[in-house]
Amino acid sequence: MEHEQELREFTINSAQELGLTIGESHAKQFMSYLTHLMTWNKTINLTAITDQKEIIIKHFVDSLAALVATSFPQNAAVLDVGSGGGFPGIPIKILRPDLRLVLIDPVQKKCSFLNSMIGLLTLHDVSTFNGTIEQYAKRPLDHAIDMVVVRALKFQDIKEHIPTLLSSEGKVVLYRTDPITHQELDGKFHIVSETALDLPQKSGKRVISVIEIEH
Repeated sequence: MEHEQELREFTINSAQELGLTIGESHAKQFMSYLTHLMTWNKTINLTAITDQKEIIIKHFVDSLAALVATSFPQNAAVLDVGSGGGFPGIPIKILRPDLRLVLIDPVQKKCSFLNSMIGLLTLHDVSTFNGTIEQYAKRPLDHAIDMVVVRALKFQDIKEHIPTLLSSEGKVVLYRTDPITHQELDGKFHIVSETALDLPQKSGKRVISVIEIEH
């Protein structure tokens, strides 16, 4: 791994460019995350990106963009749909340890990675579900979900299951490359906010669309 101190500072500075302050302890957790991700990535396809600084910006810092765009209630129940390598759920959890997080992924090997990551970072109130959002929505729910975060999937593919899961005040946070259209919302959802952000180091644009169920 490149000089760790340099990568830690790079992580802190990249988050700062987005408007987020992360501490040295957070940066250390991200370094553990990075090392573990790269090791597992040799045998499971968790990310196509292999450059360490690119992973920091395009996975870690990008995942944190939701914390700039919207507020997560204290102790909120958060569902990360199609979590894969843990994005955006685990980076958000690192900065917001109060959140209760469920990571959903249909691929068993990815869930194994997520479980090992949870253990390595000693994250509390985090669980994984090996399956689809459709399967998750069919289970008896312990509690309603306050926030659903979606980075890897299209909204179209999951929206019919959202109403079953969300609390009455719940929000869906979509990581997109362009603003959401009214056709996509079908009159069943409305936009709460949309935030366009430039990722650090000219790494591209990100649009965070926050939507609610139309009551």
